[in-house]
Amino acid sequence: MPNSGYEILQYSVCDGWVPTAPAVFLSGNGPLVEVLQYELKRAGGNGRTFVRGVKQYVEMYSKRPDAIPPEHFLVFDEAQRAWDAAQVAEKHGDASGKSEPEHFIEFAERIPEWCVVLGLIGTGQEINKGEEGGVGQWRKAVENAQKSKEWTVHVSDQLTGIFEGASFTKSPHAELNLTEEVRFHLVTKIHEFVDGIIQDTTPEGLKQIAAELSKNTYPVYLTRDLEKAKEYVRERYYEDKNARYGMLASARDKFLPGFGVLNQFQDSKNMRIGPWFSEGEENEHSCRHLMKPATEFQAQGLELDFAIVCWGGDFIRKDGKWSDHLARKFQAGSHVVNPLQLRVNSYRVLLTRGRDGMIIFVPKLAILDETYEHLKQIGIRDLSNMQD
Repeated sequence: MPNSGYEILQYSVCDGWVPTAPAVFLSGNGPLVEVLQYELKRAGGNGRTFVRGVKQYVEMYSKRPDAIPPEHFLVFDEAQRAWDAAQVAEKHGDASGKSEPEHFIEFAERIPEWCVVLGLIGTGQEINKGEEGGVGQWRKAVENAQKSKEWTVHVSDQLTGIFEGASFTKSPHAELNLTEEVRFHLVTKIHEFVDGIIQDTTPEGLKQIAAELSKNTYPVYLTRDLEKAKEYVRERYYEDKNARYGMLASARDKFLPGFGVLNQFQDSKNMRIGPWFSEGEENEHSCRHLMKPATEFQAQGLELDFAIVCWGGDFIRKDGKWSDHLARKFQAGSHVVNPLQLRVNSYRVLLTRGRDGMIIFVPKLAILDETYEHLKQIGIRDLSNMQD
């Protein structure tokens, strides 16, 4: 992804020990773990050997200080979203005062001979409480580690500032920033376009990018009629039974259920996200039925061929700026620093899930009129007037 990078955290000690497993892929994104395990199982594998949830991994090794992870290579997906100490205490019942990065560095130091921790970074993807600490938590974790001097941190040039002045060995690498787009077909500026949409001030050239996306066969449409959006994607992929298209919606919105978009907590809780992403129309849970939306939490890290993004009342234009004043509130006492930024990041996720294109559905609500007009003004075409 553009503006993305990754870190390699590595240290070496000398002991004789042979790992029982070569590597593990760890993610705090439960739906992503479920879908990957589902696909691996469909392919005939175990599904749970290589792909694991961060929460379960932390609970396993934090409660057993003598337990040694069997892997030498730990891949931490979306490492910038690692939980801070307060979230770890709340969700893990952990009184150690450690963040997830601190736990993982400590786990790695238990492993004889050597260990590599590979942190995959996607900027602007923090969407929930406890995730606002960012990459800086990894610096703190290494600096406070028992074997801090034995670590070497390899980091992309874009993240060197975070590690400036750190006490451990660090090495910047330009090649660790991935600049080639691999998610979207035939387009290179969708992330730039989405970033422009969710800024308060419309960047110059956004209309030109919208026209360029259309020219490069990446349609971005706008509609206030959800049925028209559904009809479009069904017709577009009528002959492609392997295509995956579906609805996406923010979990903090409270207006979309009135328009047939069931994005509430219980609806999301009861979804079977594995078959939603993986199965075709023969499965009642498939996204192709366009019955249930996936939220930003369920869609992050995953993708569809075409997305219908259902715009909610939790992130609206008000007097020329973005506002979250109508969003569902976080629970009292939640340690959220900037809830509006979490909405910005959530819509960045929702608007970048479609590989071939997307339709933005804006319900006919007065509170969303300014949002609809804003999206039109920046060059997004109305579906009722356009056809591929």
